[in-house]
Amino acid sequence: MKRTIICGIPMKERIDKVVYTSEDISMPVSDKPVCYPINAYIESALHKEDELKVILLVKEDVYGHYKNHIELFKNEFAQAIENIGARVRFVTVNTEFAETKLVHEQLLENIVNELEEDSHIMVDTTYGPKDLPIIMFVALNFAEKFLRCQIDNIIYGQASFVGGKAVDTKLCDMIPLYYLASVTNSIQSADATKARSMLKSLLSI
Repeated sequence: MKRTIICGIPMKERIDKVVYTSEDISMPVSDKPVCYPINAYIESALHKEDELKVILLVKEDVYGHYKNHIELFKNEFAQAIENIGARVRFVTVNTEFAETKLVHEQLLENIVNELEEDSHIMVDTTYGPKDLPIIMFVALNFAEKFLRCQIDNIIYGQASFVGGKAVDTKLCDMIPLYYLASVTNSIQSADATKARSMLKSLLSI
């Protein structure tokens, strides 16, 4: 199966290696500590016959922390799939750390250009600046509509912090949040009261 894995790379100096839990039986996780939440899940999600393309979304911070985190992800990912034997290739999408229209457009275009048709997509939205999840949702919508892709998981590593360290860490799947956009897009009404009523009805289904 053709699979695409997309992961945001953090800009901060260090990230904790922790054991993640999962309350979702469809997302079993490893008991090994990891820095990137998606690497706790892929061991159970991938198969030998899978062809993997891993897209790393990099915001180039001025301190260069992202360089170490890229290598950290690759090493951790390799350990997670070493017993699977699937083929993998890595691609980095670099953009400037700036919240401008030009940078946002460039990031969206670069992500879409790397997406392949008929691919199953998994995303880790845990790290990166605030523009990444918004742009990612747009790119995923494009992939569904025009590239015949299937969005399997949108992973987020939830954590509390005590003394600056991550605790109570668990994996969450943000797929329901992603599909909320399609709910609002399906509403056709010029009347605000009716539109609110329709939204309430759709959300209760």
